[in-house]
Amino acid sequence: MVGEFKSSRRGALALMTGTSSWLATALRAGDEGAPIRMAISESVMGDVNLNDARAAMQIWMKRMRQQLNVVLDPKLFSTSQEIAERTRKGELDVVALNIVEYRPLADLFDPSQIVSTAGAAGLEQYIILVKQSGGIRQLGDLKGRRLRVLKTSKMCVAPAWLATILEQGQHGAAEQFFGSVAAETKFARVVLPVFFGQAEACLTTKRGFDLMCELNPQVGRDLKVLVSSPPMVVDFYIFSRNYKSGNRARLLKAFSDLRASQSGQQLASLFQLEELVSRDASCLASGLRILTAAERFRGRQGTGGQLG
Repeated sequence: MVGEFKSSRRGALALMTGTSSWLATALRAGDEGAPIRMAISESVMGDVNLNDARAAMQIWMKRMRQQLNVVLDPKLFSTSQEIAERTRKGELDVVALNIVEYRPLADLFDPSQIVSTAGAAGLEQYIILVKQSGGIRQLGDLKGRRLRVLKTSKMCVAPAWLATILEQGQHGAAEQFFGSVAAETKFARVVLPVFFGQAEACLTTKRGFDLMCELNPQVGRDLKVLVSSPPMVVDFYIFSRNYKSGNRARLLKAFSDLRASQSGQQLASLFQLEELVSRDASCLASGLRILTAAERFRGRQGTGGQLG
């Protein structure tokens, strides 16, 4: 609102002085030359080393400054708490965060442009795997059994999804339903215990399982998907609701052209990014529904089914 008032006041001033064309252009250039206050939540970093990420971002930021006249605020990586505090204070223009962090702040962001990885690569899907020969045919058959859970940044919605499917089957909370729950950060330490009979089930990502099956087809033959989640966008870039600068379009172009430069390719490889595209809020619907359903369940139970 303040920004709109300032823009209208500047336009009126330009008209009054009879120099509307050049003055408006100059004022716009001044606005667009301001640094874009961007923050990247550490929650979306995965296993990326922060020092490596900072170095790669600095190189990419230099290119944007030279070729697109886009200047980014150098304070980039933040904790979830810092993201929340700075967003509520109106100190950020664009943020990279996960959907769990986004949900309580949703009213402060513009859902019309959500930047995430294009195509199927930008969607995360969770699966519960069991042995083909283990006699487990439905979720209820896992009562009292051992569950391994992958714990990575892409699994941020997995605890909520597990809580919802257990609730739907009237199985109660995960801690009471399973005999044991163990979290691991490596795909192999989650999937292979099921393959070797050291656990009866695991909760992981479909992408990780598909990759493991490519490397070891026997794993794919011996294991089966018992339950799968809907595909969902779990992390993304999003603009502040009040951010109207022309630099917004320039930054969107920089995202879409990420792999067009050597610095962008380096950044994409580090963060394991494919093509970035702009989507609307509908891409978040399935993930938000799961989080809302899990919150209702926790409210009834009085405790949360948090894993790991």
